[in-house]
Amino acid sequence: MLRLKGIRNIVFDFGGVLVDLKPEACLEAFDRLGMERVREYLTPYGHKGPFGLLEEGKIDLPTFRDQLRALFQVKVSDEALDAAWAAFLLDIPVNKMRMVHALAKHYRVFLLSNTNAIHIQKLQQFETRGFPLSECFERLFLSYEMGLSKPGKGIFERMMQDADMIPEETLLVDDAPANCQTAASLGMQTYQPRPFEDFTSEFSTKEPCVLTLGFFDGVHKGHQYLIEEAVREGRARNLPVKVLSFWPHPRTILHSDFYPQLLTSLEEKEALLREQGVDAVHTLTFDQELAAMSAEVFMREVLRDELNVACLVIGFDHRFGASRSDGFEDYVRYGRWLAMDVRRAQPLIHPKDGETPISSSLIRRALLAGDMERARYGLGRYYELSGVVVQGKRIGRTIGFPTANIEPMDPNKLLPMAGVYAVWVRLDSGMYKGMLNIGRRPTLQDESDLNLEVHLLNYEGDLYGKILRLQFVSRFRSEMHFPDVDALVKQLQKDKCYVDDFLKRL
Repeated sequence: MLRLKGIRNIVFDFGGVLVDLKPEACLEAFDRLGMERVREYLTPYGHKGPFGLLEEGKIDLPTFRDQLRALFQVKVSDEALDAAWAAFLLDIPVNKMRMVHALAKHYRVFLLSNTNAIHIQKLQQFETRGFPLSECFERLFLSYEMGLSKPGKGIFERMMQDADMIPEETLLVDDAPANCQTAASLGMQTYQPRPFEDFTSEFSTKEPCVLTLGFFDGVHKGHQYLIEEAVREGRARNLPVKVLSFWPHPRTILHSDFYPQLLTSLEEKEALLREQGVDAVHTLTFDQELAAMSAEVFMREVLRDELNVACLVIGFDHRFGASRSDGFEDYVRYGRWLAMDVRRAQPLIHPKDGETPISSSLIRRALLAGDMERARYGLGRYYELSGVVVQGKRIGRTIGFPTANIEPMDPNKLLPMAGVYAVWVRLDSGMYKGMLNIGRRPTLQDESDLNLEVHLLNYEGDLYGKILRLQFVSRFRSEMHFPDVDALVKQLQKDKCYVDDFLKRL
């Protein structure tokens, strides 16, 4: 969630922020012109050869075209080259134009972009849609005109000097991590949207809303029940419903030696929250400043002043604010002072655990005990873990059971209890049955670290470098030490038959 307190200047990047990119369309257009090798010159956040020289202002447009024809040895018209290069950008969404136009009434708004004379023509869509550029941007800072480019400090320093900006009063909205790092080193605040993210709600006028808040790790049934309460409250009041979450885990800020075992990554959590029928999901960066806020200050400065919360729905045992010393009665009292109604939702009880409410801690305990059924009930879905296939020792293929060695994409995701599991494995090409081992492979080698490896049933092909999404269905045995490799192979054959039949019956 963006906090604009103290901000006077907002600087937007162009490609990847205000206008979405589609590089594959550009590459296909150049392919049709017989220029397949163009891929060697285009990268996500900067280009090489004539493309880079054009954006850096070192060559003009006619020279750019001539260099492309010479480099790729093609006879292509200026119009065809321009059209292929322009295909890199999609149209500018109208809601983003509207956002910039509205912001310009309250802030100094600028554009700072690594761009070129062809791509920047897309900016004219502001004019044709009824949002005059002069009413949207105080000034455009373009790499090919300045002879400077991001992430170098020079272009930022020139912009701040020419526009008389104070870094601490300036927010950069840019999709490139390196650009944000440079801006932050100069004292600017930064916000990095994800590809194709509609971040306009972060800047929207704050109308009254119903809100619920929490860390929401796992977005389990208990969280879903709380959000349903907020949605019902919002519909009854005819107000939008929003969810406020935090990142990173508060205990990582309060205790430097704390390493969370998370049920969901940030991306997974936000995606699951958006599926709950709410109008907006905000993620607030948890830092030392936020940790020091009392509940009263947090409710006043964040919930009322920034989010305009009319009704706050909190979990039955949720506490917030420095030292977490305040309770529900305190929140109600602060709410009266702030004209904010505060409601408390009831817990959702796990039917297999007596009076125990469903919680992230309960699900973690189930996963660490290998109880996938209990974890699945609490989550309302299979527990998932995504990872990239890395090079292993290729021992499995020598015994007829090739395995994919997986490196989790989020090192803070919880790894279930060691053992052998039946799993579903999602690839781009579809869903496959798999038997997965978490352990140290005692029969084949003695390793100190846990390994995560999966054998896909009925799959042939190279998996190196691919991302696998694992859904844990059942843990059906512990890892075992066998007297020899033959005994291990016999057990693996039994495991394969069991997994195939078990998942087929599901």
